[in-house]
Amino acid sequence: MAIQSGYPFYGQPVGILVFSTTTPRIPGDAGHAASFAYPVRYEVVKGGFADLIQGGEEVRNHLIQACRNLKQAGIQAAVGDCGLMSLYQQDIARETGITFAASSLVLIPTVWQLIGRQGRIGILTGDSTMLSERHLKGSGWTEDIPLAIQGLQDEPHFHEIVIKGGHNLDPERMQKDVLHAASALQQNTPDLGAIIIECSNLGTYAAALHAQCQVPVFDVIAAANLLAYGVQPPRYPQP
Repeated sequence: MAIQSGYPFYGQPVGILVFSTTTPRIPGDAGHAASFAYPVRYEVVKGGFADLIQGGEEVRNHLIQACRNLKQAGIQAAVGDCGLMSLYQQDIARETGITFAASSLVLIPTVWQLIGRQGRIGILTGDSTMLSERHLKGSGWTEDIPLAIQGLQDEPHFHEIVIKGGHNLDPERMQKDVLHAASALQQNTPDLGAIIIECSNLGTYAAALHAQCQVPVFDVIAAANLLAYGVQPPRYPQP
């Protein structure tokens, strides 16, 4: 099999778009390379999550250019590090030609099928006041898919680190905040069928969420794994 030339590096099938922030990252967070079972390539995008609340031409162009940079370097697929990038899911995928998941929210239609189109999908988001119908529809959500949205904006350590950009992350305190928010979600949603973690900083706690809520849990790492399989499927030995 011939190997295509023309790229400065090889062996990184998936790229990750990250904003130019300095919030601490730990395994499970899309911004930490140890979260992935394969090599990834990071592309830093100018701006931050606040630019995606209402969106605008500038942040849209920054995201599109970042994906073009990845594609020119030979990267075949990419995911976004902020769930609010879903605002430009269709634009980026269409205009760059790269296989792209702006957010874990793109999994909503698939998860709805997986749970038998019944119950309700819980969305754990960083700030429920920022996640709008535009972000959801940009990811492929339709109004016939019932959602229950729970924000973490009032959880103290999450607010300090993720929303305010603090630098002294305590994983145990963060897990306590995540599980507290999940308890509220579950209490308010008796027909909870699955959870999608919108905030890409919180994949670290997916296993703890599953253990507490006893429903399937999905995040942006799951989306990246799906893309990685799609662009670099495993080769099996012939019998």
